[in-house]
Amino acid sequence: GNSIKNHTEITFSGTANLSSLYSKSKFLKNIENNTRPDAVQRMKTEYKTETFTRNNVNFRTDVMRPLVHNLRTKDVKVKIVKKDGSELKGKLEIISENRVNFTSAEAADGTQVTIEGRVPKKRNPLTVTGEYMLRALMGVRSVSLTYTSAQGQYLPGFTPEAGFLGMSRTNNVMAPGLPFILGYSNKKFFDKAAANGWLTTDTLLNTPAIYNNKIDLSLRGVVEPFPGLKIDINADRRFLENESSYYTADFNGNFPDSTRNRVITGNFSISIISWGTAFEKVSKKNNYISNTFENFKKNAVIISGRRAEARRQLDPGYDPDLDPDTGLPLEGDYKNGYGKSSREVLIPAFYAAYTKTDPHKVELATFPSAFRMMPNWRISFDGFSKFEFVKRVFRSVNITHQYRSVYQIGSYTTNLNYFVDGNGVNNIRDLQKNYIQKYEINTITVSEQFSPLINIDMNWKSNLTSRFEWRKSRTISLNLTGNQITDNRINELVVGAGYRFDDVQITLKTGGAQRSLKSDLNIRLDLSIRDDKTVVRKLIEDVNQPVAGIMMFKIGATADYVLSDRFNLQFFADHTMNNPFVASTFPTSNTNFGFSLKFTLVQ
Repeated sequence: GNSIKNHTEITFSGTANLSSLYSKSKFLKNIENNTRPDAVQRMKTEYKTETFTRNNVNFRTDVMRPLVHNLRTKDVKVKIVKKDGSELKGKLEIISENRVNFTSAEAADGTQVTIEGRVPKKRNPLTVTGEYMLRALMGVRSVSLTYTSAQGQYLPGFTPEAGFLGMSRTNNVMAPGLPFILGYSNKKFFDKAAANGWLTTDTLLNTPAIYNNKIDLSLRGVVEPFPGLKIDINADRRFLENESSYYTADFNGNFPDSTRNRVITGNFSISIISWGTAFEKVSKKNNYISNTFENFKKNAVIISGRRAEARRQLDPGYDPDLDPDTGLPLEGDYKNGYGKSSREVLIPAFYAAYTKTDPHKVELATFPSAFRMMPNWRISFDGFSKFEFVKRVFRSVNITHQYRSVYQIGSYTTNLNYFVDGNGVNNIRDLQKNYIQKYEINTITVSEQFSPLINIDMNWKSNLTSRFEWRKSRTISLNLTGNQITDNRINELVVGAGYRFDDVQITLKTGGAQRSLKSDLNIRLDLSIRDDKTVVRKLIEDVNQPVAGIMMFKIGATADYVLSDRFNLQFFADHTMNNPFVASTFPTSNTNFGFSLKFTLVQ
């Protein structure tokens, strides 16, 4: 027979560019301009007139008289009026922002001195505060959403030939049908094809029919609470499902359900926040005990009770406190069918522990819904470069921080022993007397990266560059086959500095002649310390065992010099020391040095 295949993908996306909306309002545009770091320098200064008055002031001929007004400006006008109303003439000298000297041309008693000063008008603090608060509310600059739904089908053993639009009339029915041709996918299509006689009755056909389903949801946002600070926010949920089934005929030409062997496989991931458990201290001093792992064990007891309660509502004959074999009361805190190694218990307990979710409220579904998506982010700040006192020393100062955490089911497949009765209850148990789960899942992982936790790049005006970076990451894997957690944590600290020497001249002797070269010499020194530890935490044995890890110290230096437009010469040297975390390996030390000459063919 033939093979037919279709695929359809629908993507809905929407973007709201709020920056454009803000710029169309004159009021909101003024708010943005007034809250920039350089707003004070850019704003047109407004002035006001303040007046100082003093009565009964006496002057003597050609004698200087100091007048203190405290108006804090040198832009002043002085008027002295005698008793008869005429103005007293004399010489005025502005000494400071708070004092002037006046030398009278004649003697006068009981005069009135009036000094008017033009001073900058200060903005109302309430107005400034209100503008910054409103600017923070305008921090959301853009929001976007993307939803992708993709389905496809593959059917081997299809006997009708392709005709008009890929279809042909078979048994008075157009095969495979217009919906299939247009890309519509339906799990019942395979049964329809078998019922309409479109499939080969060859008993040797061993290629499965496959139905694919993928659903991706992605949220993006950009937030700028104030100029210079940018926060990129993202959240994702990805679900992939592949269902395969065999449509192989028996010797009578029928397609019985017994030969279907339906198997569902796929993978799943969702963005989460596990920040709350990222900074716990795990060391030899406390026997590598993790408080999060201890909470995971406590959560398992709570989830066992919730599972048992949900089952009792569906199965009135179920008793959560009795042993199913002996009929005697169970020992311990776990319920009947939902023991310490039950996957239906461990998966929600693991999720609740490492996301710091209340185990009484955590979702019990194997695949958390889209409402459980949590934001990850990247923060960058370059606002320091806008301040004058920073500009005097640095060309630029950039600070970055990034956080990403993903809850992932790497693969899952159908549990062939799973079966539900008419009440939707599964009564099949495993060897540990736990009710089996619908899907066979071996490993669940929480992958968290601070890349970096903080990074500071400074470009000095003196050709010096410096960098400080702290990275953290951890990978927590729940092995449901071995009932254990593998906890890998990495801490890395990097400090670096570089300097550019301008127009360094060197002389090369080639063929008896000398050739002078002039180019910048870039020198860089980097120091990094990396701590990598892996601890296995066994649930049944209640053991925390370090299994791998290393403390690495590395220092390196490079010097780059451009010989020409095509040649670049670099000298390098680095030294690495590795101190193992476990006794099964040995400390090592490596030193590398040399040079490299790069030749570029295309500019």
